[in-house]
Amino acid sequence: MREFRELRDRIDSLRNQYSQHDRRRIRAVMNGGAQGVQAVLDWGLEGPEQDLRDLGVDLPTANYMHSGLERFAQKVGRAPTLKTDMIPTRDTNSARKRAEKRARIVQGWDDLGRMELQYPQIGRWTAGYGFSVQVITERNFGGEMYPVAELRDPFDCYPGFFGPDQQPTEMAVIRRMPYAKLKAIHPTLSSKIHRRGRGGAVILDASSWESGLSPSSADVEVCEYFTPEGTYVVSLDTEDVISFVPNPLKSGPAFVLTKRFSFDQLQGQYFHVFGIMAMMAKLNLLAMIGAEDSTFRETNVHGEMTSAEYEKGRDAINFFEAGSRVEKPTGEIINQTLQAINVLEREFRIVGAYDVQQDGISPNSFATGAGIEKLAGSADLNVREYQTAIKHSSELCDRKRLEWEEAMHPHRKKRVYWYEGSSEFEESYVPSEDIAGDYRTRRVFGAMATFDETSKILAGLQLVGARAMDMRTFQENIDGLDNLSLVNERIIQDQARDALLSSLGARSQQQDPSADMALVEILDTPGSHIEVLKKFFTPQEPQMSPEEMAMAQAAQMGMGGVGGPQGPPTGEGVGGPTSVQTILAQLEQGGSGAQTVSQIQ
Repeated sequence: MREFRELRDRIDSLRNQYSQHDRRRIRAVMNGGAQGVQAVLDWGLEGPEQDLRDLGVDLPTANYMHSGLERFAQKVGRAPTLKTDMIPTRDTNSARKRAEKRARIVQGWDDLGRMELQYPQIGRWTAGYGFSVQVITERNFGGEMYPVAELRDPFDCYPGFFGPDQQPTEMAVIRRMPYAKLKAIHPTLSSKIHRRGRGGAVILDASSWESGLSPSSADVEVCEYFTPEGTYVVSLDTEDVISFVPNPLKSGPAFVLTKRFSFDQLQGQYFHVFGIMAMMAKLNLLAMIGAEDSTFRETNVHGEMTSAEYEKGRDAINFFEAGSRVEKPTGEIINQTLQAINVLEREFRIVGAYDVQQDGISPNSFATGAGIEKLAGSADLNVREYQTAIKHSSELCDRKRLEWEEAMHPHRKKRVYWYEGSSEFEESYVPSEDIAGDYRTRRVFGAMATFDETSKILAGLQLVGARAMDMRTFQENIDGLDNLSLVNERIIQDQARDALLSSLGARSQQQDPSADMALVEILDTPGSHIEVLKKFFTPQEPQMSPEEMAMAQAAQMGMGGVGGPQGPPTGEGVGGPTSVQTILAQLEQGGSGAQTVSQIQ
């Protein structure tokens, strides 16, 4: 049972983590009315509610970096398809089945760890920070431990030298956490935070009243240092090595990085557009100030007034002496400012690879298919480059998870589950037998991963028609088309139903009364058309001829065929009935059926 003080501190920490002002403002704007206008203009807000976070929201300028990253991540942040037809160790049927089973195991792990939810975040962080990090560990699912890939925030990660394979061998993850929580996790931790002067951080004895803070509110800096031999957990403020976790992987450290391709520095996609964004913000603010000043700009009067004072507002009339002149300064500077902003926007889109088509805007005054296709070529290549990096990091993540499972639980029998559409699948495996040192997987984004849905369908149908692609591969490349086995079963069922209906129509045209009756029954009850087709096209058992019926009756009375009573057939007891097949064979040997029947009678 937790104490009230600990619960209160945790509740206050969660409450202060989010801005309540943002929630109240959004609610007021959505409700509308006078309070909605007040919330939009942010009138009358004072005190701690209005902090620096709100100033960034209220800036009257477009955040092209945010919108560009969102549009780009929506293209990049898709899970690559795990191919079940992986390359086996040997070109044999057993090796191929083992490779397919290994792929199903990884697919089950993906479903347990909800890997599909990580890729949209990977797309944002890889383009924004220049890299993203996944740490290999294990987690308890239903009382059993399974390997998972945990996504870490790159803001707190400091990787080492990447090397030619784009994968560093060491990484530090530094973050601040409450001292009380760290003490609860590691009771052997030193009881004091030493005086070290780390960048203006609070320097205190965690148990001292002189600090003015409770022990639960004191933060300490904790670092996870990943190396090939294991992971060190270090408290930088207390100068303690808290723990060491050995690394079971022989292939390297227990983390995988997805790195954006760059020249020689780790940079995000929008690193070179800060200057353009700053100038656009300045000009945008100047244009809005100029528009506001132009609306309420001053009036210059040249001459003498005949009235006592100058009236303003609607329906106001002022009288001047003959030859007087009234002028207002022009505001043409606004148009020049807006033209400069348009030039900067084009430069931003070129440098940031953020084309206008991502916002649903035609790049030309009139849209042509060929022109848009050519302009979209560079954007597609940029997306494809990111998908290449994500593909290889996903395969490396699969390999490390397979190696982790075999190293940690080699002889334990496990089961994994996953869903494809509305169907649930299960796979049982023993790591030492079903993995057996083969950690290879194959992931692809598809032949048409960078196409939009309309272009993808048109190009896919053309490739299928030209026999350059099979229908199954085309289906795998269509977004939202899940559970392909069920889809293909329904397609085959529809084809068989259409063929039977066509055959039934042909029989009806040949004056077949039974076909006409079946069509009438389908017309009356269209929901039962499958049962009607089954009944009509199911072969009926052949009817027995009179001679065969007579022989069957004789067999039931215990009489034999030609030559007197016969012995029991194979598998029957003595004195049992003679089978119809035996009697018919005797009929063929004894002559015509009529003579044999007369002899029996």
